[in-house]
Amino acid sequence: MKVKFSVICGTLTMVAVLALPLPARAGAPTEAVKKLVESVRSYKKETATLSAQERAANAQAQKVAEETLAIQDLAKTVLGAQWEKIGANEQKNFTQLLMSLFQKVAYPKSAEFFGDLHIDYTSERINGNDAVVETTVSHPKEGQVAIEYQLRDGQGKWKIYDVLLDGVSMVTNVRTQMQQVMAKESYQGLVKRMRDKLAES
Repeated sequence: MKVKFSVICGTLTMVAVLALPLPARAGAPTEAVKKLVESVRSYKKETATLSAQERAANAQAQKVAEETLAIQDLAKTVLGAQWEKIGANEQKNFTQLLMSLFQKVAYPKSAEFFGDLHIDYTSERINGNDAVVETTVSHPKEGQVAIEYQLRDGQGKWKIYDVLLDGVSMVTNVRTQMQQVMAKESYQGLVKRMRDKLAES
């Protein structure tokens, strides 16, 4: 069954149309994914009713995300040729905006999806500096969902740079939507939509 991409990535897949693991040593990609999933499960949507403890836990999760996700690689990939046109300062701003959307929008939606579901870690493959961790989740509404995590060893840490749901790539999905918005509106229009989406969360 093809699960809707937005279930895992939250409204990040809608960005264009507008957790978390401790740093993992190379050689332990499955452990990195397990920590990611368990942390995402405990992430709480930011509201006025969150306790101080919950806010502190969310802040820690966000900090670790910056150390674990290959967010700059994702930012560069989804922008394509536009990446080189915007300059170093704007590249940094865009990367941070994308990270904020992961933290504030995607994580709560992912937490809703995973809940208390049992996850089977079915295989791990390491090929040089790249690794793939395959998992399956039995969801009451979506059925059996295959989730594949793609990781890369960067400076001794495994970082997740793509997630595939039943073969559908997060990176490809986000890139397609962002490219469509830039083609119709411009890079500035894309950034505005992303900021508006972040303000809604």
